[in-house]
Amino acid sequence: MYRTLVGIFTLTVIVTQAQNDLDAIRYSRVGVGGTARFVAMGGAFGAVGADLSCAAYNPAGLGIYRTGAMAISAGLKTNNNSSSIYNRSSDLISANVAFSNLGIALNWPSKGDADSRHLLAFTNTQLQNFSNSVGMSGYTNSQSIAKDMLNLANQYKPQSGNITNNLYSSYEGLGFNTFLLDTFNNKFFSNLDLKRSVRQTRDIVTTGRVNDLNFSYAYSFKDDSYFGVSLGLPQVKYTSTTTHREYDDKDSMRVTITSPTSYTTTYVDGLPAVYPTQLGFNNLTYTEYFKTSGSGVNLKLGFIKRISDHLRLGAFYHTRTIYTMQDSYYSSLSVSYDYAPGNPTTVKDPTNGGTFSYKIITPARMGLNAAYILDKKAVIAVDFERVNYSGAQLTSTNVADFAGVNTVIKNKYKAASNIRVGAEYNLNPVMLRVGYNMQGSPFGDVFTGNFVRNTFSAGFGFRTKNNLSLDFTMARTMSNENYYLFSTFNTVSKIKYNSTMLTVTLGIKF
Repeated sequence: MYRTLVGIFTLTVIVTQAQNDLDAIRYSRVGVGGTARFVAMGGAFGAVGADLSCAAYNPAGLGIYRTGAMAISAGLKTNNNSSSIYNRSSDLISANVAFSNLGIALNWPSKGDADSRHLLAFTNTQLQNFSNSVGMSGYTNSQSIAKDMLNLANQYKPQSGNITNNLYSSYEGLGFNTFLLDTFNNKFFSNLDLKRSVRQTRDIVTTGRVNDLNFSYAYSFKDDSYFGVSLGLPQVKYTSTTTHREYDDKDSMRVTITSPTSYTTTYVDGLPAVYPTQLGFNNLTYTEYFKTSGSGVNLKLGFIKRISDHLRLGAFYHTRTIYTMQDSYYSSLSVSYDYAPGNPTTVKDPTNGGTFSYKIITPARMGLNAAYILDKKAVIAVDFERVNYSGAQLTSTNVADFAGVNTVIKNKYKAASNIRVGAEYNLNPVMLRVGYNMQGSPFGDVFTGNFVRNTFSAGFGFRTKNNLSLDFTMARTMSNENYYLFSTFNTVSKIKYNSTMLTVTLGIKF
């Protein structure tokens, strides 16, 4: 099975399968998705209510609607990411059109109690958008992919038979089959001069999303207490392509044939290869491709209590989500030598690509909400959420497949806190909004530190006399990560992620 070359999170090690702790954490975290109004207030709608986005967070908020409602939201996401490697910085900008939210809610009074109401809703909310690109580039003379492959290959203890049988087919095995590695006296060596400088680049491109479909019911009891439940059916699509390239652009690895039986070389320690006709290394490209799709199921429960005309308090609980996933993947390596730089040796593993089916179980979520309403002119809201990422799990028909991965998750990750704060001011017919959303790191850090996501948002909206609304929001999300390129030495790139989401929502109440 496919193996991840690098880990996105600190201290991640290479594992022997495509499905690992990173997959579990990726789908356990959620972004700031919903209507433009919801995003503008940082998602702090747990006790504010009357927004279709509530179905994916605290469904009790749907019960605050006094009428039916329908809305559609979309926008533009731009990424401006920077990375540094070998003391050299690189910036990369990308953009894509993003769906945000679609929903409809139907409201009717309770029989025999005009002060109580029922509501049914169907919504589709984008909880995560994975569209992103990162590029890094620099020169190294000691930390090449060939050296990493060599280190891994020589970790295996020689056994009877061919020692190449111990190579992992999707990584160092590819190196052996393209002549980056060879054997002598039952030990591996590299056909590259590992002391020469090479230009190294790494591009990471991801696409996909998590769209959360919710079928919701809410009940308003005398416009005082609100109850809600959502059956969530999240849909996942995710694709990752990692491309690693190395170039001998200074032509420092050259072999010159001087006669049928002799040659000269620029290699530091002389040519270690038994293939002098290759005339030295030119360039290589290593690619890891991973694509997954799946669907999940969960249940969301919510409650809101109107303490006074000004104060509302709420609480919610999301069960664990059970995802059924289907992966496809492959790794490939192309290596060119100076004798034929335009005719590389290319190998792929698995030859026709691999597939695998399994399940991911994300941890439960729970939170508390508060909203203060001032004379129907302004609202200030705060939401607090707790998620224990060490509770994530992977499962398959063979229990032993993920025993090691689940142990890593349990020991590596911690409980995290998420905080959402928002405010809205009514200048009828214009509404002004600001918000802040902090998603704590799966390692327990809050507000600052690697893997903490901070989102600042602002927006405005219009309300017409015929119950139409048009809202605009800009939200900027920032986070930092340490990215490790290899497993046998400490090559780290510090990545700064910056994304801006412009969202527009058209809505109507009826």
